[in-house]
Amino acid sequence: MVARLQTLAIVAILLAVVGMPLTIGYATWRDHQNIRKEWSVRGPACPVSARLSTAVRGAKPPPPFIYRGAAFAYQIGDVECVAAPEKSLFDSSSYTICQFDSPAAVEVAVGGRKLVFEPGVGHSATVTVRKGEVSCVVGQGARYYGPGVGQRLLDAAPPSSGSQPPVRREWSPPGSPFPR
Repeated sequence: MVARLQTLAIVAILLAVVGMPLTIGYATWRDHQNIRKEWSVRGPACPVSARLSTAVRGAKPPPPFIYRGAAFAYQIGDVECVAAPEKSLFDSSSYTICQFDSPAAVEVAVGGRKLVFEPGVGHSATVTVRKGEVSCVVGQGARYYGPGVGQRLLDAAPPSSGSQPPVRREWSPPGSPFPR
């Protein structure tokens, strides 16, 4: 009887040890599927222009930023970016997706190329940079649900105890193709 209990305990421990990596692998795969599903947007392609038109220029555009090797500049609104995993189960590479809630225009510089997309004021845009190729899709309207929503409130808040230097609005990251 004791031998059977010992054997049963050993089998249960082995099943738990084997089950943990399988559970972690499944959870990771499910998270990758959810990220791709959540960030995939279908719609018409954004209009491309040679340079920004005067109709879409913002009075005080946010500073440009660099995310995963791609430089972005937009005129108004908020942005959230993610590194979306590729579809293959065994491929650990990822690509860039940025969602703009109402950018009016988005400038993207990748690999020495600079593109200007003008989805228009009041339209959201999703920009994808995959293997050096840039694409943009116009969304239905100004939708933004990411954590950056409160950024405007933080920017408007009075400065704290003075321990941090004030943010310069006209700043561009080093190496940015969008000087301000």
